[in-house]
Parts: sequence; C-alpha cells; structure tokens
Amino acid sequence: FSLFLYTLHIVMHLRSLPTMRNMGKLIENEEVSKVARIILVLQMLMCIVVGMMIEYMGGAMSKLSSLGSSIGFESSHQKKSNMSVQMLHAFDQPSVSKRNIIEEIVPDSLKPQCDLEFLQFNVTKSMLKKSRPVIGNSQRLHIFLKKLHSKQCTSVLFMGGSVTAGHNSRGRLNASFPKFFMDWLNERYPCENADRTRGSHLTKRTQQNNAQTHFVSWSQISQIETLDLVIMEFNVNDSFIDKMPHAMEDKGPEGSTKDYISVWYNEILLRRLLLLRKPDPVAIITFNADYIGRTWAPKPYSDPDKDRKTTFRNNQEPLKFWLSSMYEIPMISASTWMLPFAGKKGTNWQFNRNNSYSTSLFHADKCCHPKRGGHLILSLVLAYCLLEEEKNMFSSSNDVILDIEQDFSAAVDPILRDPMYLSEDEERMYVRHDSVSQLLDFTDPSGHEKWKNQVCENDGWNWFADNREKDKFGLIADGVSGGQHISLQITGGKLGLVEITYVISYENFGLALVWVDDNRDGGATRSHCGNRLTKKSCKNFHRGVQCLVGTWKEPASVPTVTILQNRIEDETTKFLHICLTPISELRKGEENKFKLLGTRVY
Repeated sequence: FSLFLYTLHIVMHLRSLPTMRNMGKLIENEEVSKVARIILVLQMLMCIVVGMMIEYMGGAMSKLSSLGSSIGFESSHQKKSNMSVQMLHAFDQPSVSKRNIIEEIVPDSLKPQCDLEFLQFNVTKSMLKKSRPVIGNSQRLHIFLKKLHSKQCTSVLFMGGSVTAGHNSRGRLNASFPKFFMDWLNERYPCENADRTRGSHLTKRTQQNNAQTHFVSWSQISQIETLDLVIMEFNVNDSFIDKMPHAMEDKGPEGSTKDYISVWYNEILLRRLLLLRKPDPVAIITFNADYIGRTWAPKPYSDPDKDRKTTFRNNQEPLKFWLSSMYEIPMISASTWMLPFAGKKGTNWQFNRNNSYSTSLFHADKCCHPKRGGHLILSLVLAYCLLEEEKNMFSSSNDVILDIEQDFSAAVDPILRDPMYLSEDEERMYVRHDSVSQLLDFTDPSGHEKWKNQVCENDGWNWFADNREKDKFGLIADGVSGGQHISLQITGGKLGLVEITYVISYENFGLALVWVDDNRDGGATRSHCGNRLTKKSCKNFHRGVQCLVGTWKEPASVPTVTILQNRIEDETTKFLHICLTPISELRKGEENKFKLLGTRVY
C-alpha cells in the first residue's frame, strides 16, 4: 500500500507540473474574468494539498513499516516492499545539479563567464576524487601553495600539445583549460606586486608539443626567469613519437616501441625539471587531460583488429602513471575516469550522442580535442585537486614525517634516484648537460634575431606561422616544382651530432634533402634538389645526403627529429643545406611544402 501511495504521489507530481503551468498562463491572460481566475487559483491549491496529503500518508506508512521491522514482525514480502520504496526514494530525488560541486570551487566573479550550463555532463565530487591517481610527494606543491597564501605572484608553465593550446575549442587559447585554470587561480588567490598593488599570476608556454620536442628545445624552458609550477600534458602527443635518434646505446627490441620512446624522453624531462631552480624547486604536475578518441571507435574510423593488439591503444596514461609513481610526481588525470565512463556500456554507446559521457560529445573532432565545456571540466579537475592538497597541507601539519618521505631532489644538494632508462652517457649528456650545444630554434616567435646571422643563403624559404591562430612558427618552403634551398652555418660540438627537427603531416607536405659540406652554396649536390623523389631513390643517395620525409598516413601534424649520419668535428665550421624537392608520389594533397622547426649541433 505504501508503494502504491508513493507511485500515486509521483504521478500526481508529474501531472500537476504541466497543469499548474497552463493555469499560470490562463491567470496572466487579461481576457479571463476575475471569477475564473479565483477558481483557477483554488484548483492549483487543491493539486498541491492533495499531493502533500499523499506524501504524508506515504511517510506514515513507511514509519509503520519501520516500526514493524524494529519489533521483529517484518515478513520477507515487507522487506522487498521496503527495498522498493527506498529505490523509489532514490529515483524521486532531483538529478544532481551541475552547480553543486562547482559552487564550491568557482568564485562568484567567474561564474557568469564559465557557461556552466553547457557542461557535457554533471560533475560530481566522486568523479573529481578519482582525478589524483598518484599522490606523489607534495613538498613542492606545498611550497607553491604557501606562496599563494602569502599573496606572492607566481608563474605557471604549461607544457603540452594541441589539447593544451585549445585546438578546435572555438576560442583557442581563450577557451582552453590553461586559460580557465589561470583565471580561477587569480580570483581564488589574488596576489600583490612589490608596491602592494593588485598583481597577476602569469601563464608561461612553449612552442613545442610533445616530450621529444621539449627535450630538443629545452632552452625555451631554461631561459624563463622565474617559475613556480609546471603542468605537463603529453598524454596524446607522445603516442605519435615513432623514433628515438638521441639514444647513445642500442636499446634492443624494446627501444623501437613507442612506449619505450615515450618513457625515455619523459624521464629526461622529469629529471631536468627536478634539478631546475627558478629560483626555488619547481612544483611539477603530470596532467592527463585527454585521450585519442578514434582508437576506441568502430569501423571505419578505426581498425579494431589492429588496435586490440596494442598494449594501451595509444593511451599514454599508464606510462605516465608509472614514471610519476617512481619519481613521486603528483599526477592529476581527467581521462582516468572519463574514458571508462564513456565506454562502460560498449563501443557503440561510447560514440552515441545520447550518452552524456560520449566521446563524440566531449571531442570537437575525430582525434582528441575537447570542446569549450570539456576544457571547463579539465580546469575544474586541476582546481579541485589543488584545493584538496591545500586542505591536506593544513590538516597534516602535525603528522609525523619520516626522513625517507622527504623530497631529496628539492634539497640544496639535490639527490635523484638512478635513471631507469638512461645510460650513464645519456645522463651526463642530456640531464647534467656535459656538452654545450648550438641551437637554432625557428619556432620561437621572438627568436629571429638569434639565428638570422646563421643564414648564409636563402632561396625560397620564409619564416612565418602557417596555422590559423598564427602561433606555430617555422622556416617554410612551398612549391610544387621544388628547388627552394637554404644554407645555415654551424659549428661542430663535442659529439659531432647534427639534429634536424621538422613537421610531418598527412597532406600537402613533401620531401626535402639535407647534407653538410664546406660550400656556402651547396656545390654540385644542390643539383639533386630538382629531382622528383621516390621511396627507392630516398634510400639510395650517396653518402652524406639524406632524405627527410615530411608526410605520413596518420591524420595528424606533429614534429619529428632526425640526426644526420655524418658527424662534424668539434669546433669545425660547416654549412648545413636543406632543399625542397618537386612534388612526389609519396605525398597526399595538392600542395608541396616543408616546415623546418630547428637545428641543433652538439
């Protein structure tokens, strides 16, 4: 009977809503007489009173059932009935508001611009609790939090790829999680300048987009004057690194896998960051913001037969988890719970737009780029974890901390664990910087003055940003006939290595030739620049000339690195030549261009 009453209550409640709305419209109608209005108001009141009476009777019956249970007269049928009532209670509760947890995190001044009603799904505290899979050592984070509480203005560096840059979010950098997070940081923890005026926490960025290119262009980080927090987001882009030319030993069969290549470059970055002082030890967070959606999709967007034979389906999160654990780096992740939520009812449901947690709804494209609402969720994840760490810092002030729990890497004389993937030579070379390198970085928007005098000859290469947002710079040659040539003066380093960084893409990119000689203009070798290349001819060039292939089948545009076969003697001056070849059968699209990102000699 109690179950019947609650069912009747639900029906009355649902039926009364449209009825009351219609009555409200009639009451506002001026053509309705006063007597009719009074009758309508009385009918509305009756709906409410009847609903309350039914609810009261249902509550009374529930109490009687509880009383019967307490004195031992509850039958198995009554138990089932009570369970049903409890289930109805649960379903009768209003849906969790998207604003519940958000009200606790987002300052009032930011709520109008956050568009919280456009979030893809309800964000609950239980979801956010899952966002810190590796607690790590929080000593550096506590240094950062204490600066915030002392109203000190800080600098936060975001190291990431196109997800960090807000690609396809309909607002780019202004609709990205770094922008939303920094807005939150400035409102939650206002800071002061030296003269006590209102200051601002500063956002720092690089022009690189994966662990390998950050390794190559480390000077973009080391040249930052002050730095307090680094957020590393490489979960997507590191899966596109397919070679490791910087290894100084044979890594065996594992060394050619993408997983090994990823952890090798990431370990170098982590060790460099742990030793960095700007001027204090820098707080580090590994942030897994997103995942590659299409690797989970059914055909024709993906190849399930191929994908299920990979270890992690191009998802770098388990590798980041492993490294972060071993180096005690705090790890924050949104994908650790969003990806399981999206696919827990099957692949087809994961890409069904009726599924609130659908990958298709979260991403703006077939790859991995969140929409604006997704970036809001990512910023909430970061903010929540920082607030929780703040609570821990204040609540654990009297906890006993053993010596082994200290962060030895943050000491005046830092101690790092032994490398897991680096040889002794690689540690000395790439972490301790035993060798001086000469870097020409063409991605730096303000770096033209640093390398322009190294250009000896230039026939058809231009330095500009070729993307829509005008922030991805490089030296670019473009033309179906090829032949564009550039000559750069370089000086050999201790190891004699010459490194070339360039872009590979799935369409409109071509092939280039590269060589080193004593001729400023390239000599006789330059005649090859007018020849159309094939796969076979790329492999059969005479010693000293290499083919750089700027095209591949993967639907993405990413940097790649090649180290030249020939070495240069220490302190010897040579000329590095690069030329675009005519449009080739190896490329896709109507255009034929090549984008040079940088060179390094060491």
